[in-house]
Amino acid sequence: MNHSAASESGAASCGAARAGAALYSYVLPLREPLVTGRGRLTHRRGLLVCLRDREGRAGWGEAAPLEGWRGPDLETTGEALASWLRAAAPFAEPEALAARAEVGLRQVPCAWAAVAGAAADLTARRREVPLASFLAGEVPAPGGAPRKSVPTAALVSGDTLESAAAAATAAAAAGHTTLKLKVGGGPLADDVARVAALRDAAPAAALRLDANGAWGAAAEDAVRALARFEPELLEEPCRGLERLRRLQERSDIPIAADESLPPLTEIHRHLPLGVAAAVLKPSALGDPVSVLRTAADLADTGTGTIIGSFIESAVGLTTAAHVAAAAGGPAAGLGTSALLQSDVCEPPTVQKGAVWLSASPGLGLAPDPACGIQLVETFA
Repeated sequence: MNHSAASESGAASCGAARAGAALYSYVLPLREPLVTGRGRLTHRRGLLVCLRDREGRAGWGEAAPLEGWRGPDLETTGEALASWLRAAAPFAEPEALAARAEVGLRQVPCAWAAVAGAAADLTARRREVPLASFLAGEVPAPGGAPRKSVPTAALVSGDTLESAAAAATAAAAAGHTTLKLKVGGGPLADDVARVAALRDAAPAAALRLDANGAWGAAAEDAVRALARFEPELLEEPCRGLERLRRLQERSDIPIAADESLPPLTEIHRHLPLGVAAAVLKPSALGDPVSVLRTAADLADTGTGTIIGSFIESAVGLTTAAHVAAAAGGPAAGLGTSALLQSDVCEPPTVQKGAVWLSASPGLGLAPDPACGIQLVETFA
């Protein structure tokens, strides 16, 4: 799909050329079930927010809470979004909407992410700059101008050793130098065997292992068992920031916090985090500008940042990619669009192990009404 054509159709789907908003829903099947420490995922469900200005330009954001993730579920998030959007009318400038969303939706992070993301997209379109350029202007990064492409880890899936190894080989051949594997969904011995298969298939790749907190009290045993494979990091080997801190003190392997991170508005109270890295997922946390500010605060206190996707649609993933482009840092965790059998529009191109961003204003894409999104409600 041509990005400019998608933007035009997306703007038209948001309504007539007057300021307003619309809320959409989607259900996207995965190509294959994804087994995680929180269970088996077969479909991705979420909501899309469209904010429109008087000239007919449209900005898009996404709310896609995952089952088992902290915070309100999809139904509660949708109710909060609809209620907030009704109260927000008549719609003001997008910058003002973003500020109001921080106050009114911070307790529903995915809803906050959707409204603030749509407002940032619309602001960037109005200024005729890519979203990453707008974000970099709000929170300048040490590396300077945002990147045009973002190196990303490939999320490797497979129910058997052979399929996992084949996926790792394919990802390495496609230029990915970092591979991520979900662990913790079965016995530790099975995880060790799968990691060994990945290491044999891609000996030069950096390995990120994500347990989604599933190892619990056995996390230290798991760390010892997997140390010989020299993983780049272990993500959420157990749940709770304090437990992750204690594990990091006893481990030479870098530990990363994800689900155990405090809410975006409270992270500053917990600095320094005491772990090697924090995985910041804009779709799960809130305003993309606030995510960038948090990344800068973490860097100042000795914790690295990995910008990650939330296995969401192209809207949320592309927002995260623009945040990663503005933030700089190590390979992002954005290799999830290939897991989806269909999407709300064509996602950014992944080539040579990197996500390539459009030079068009804002996100550079917008949902296509022909791709299965369902209108929930309009607001004016």
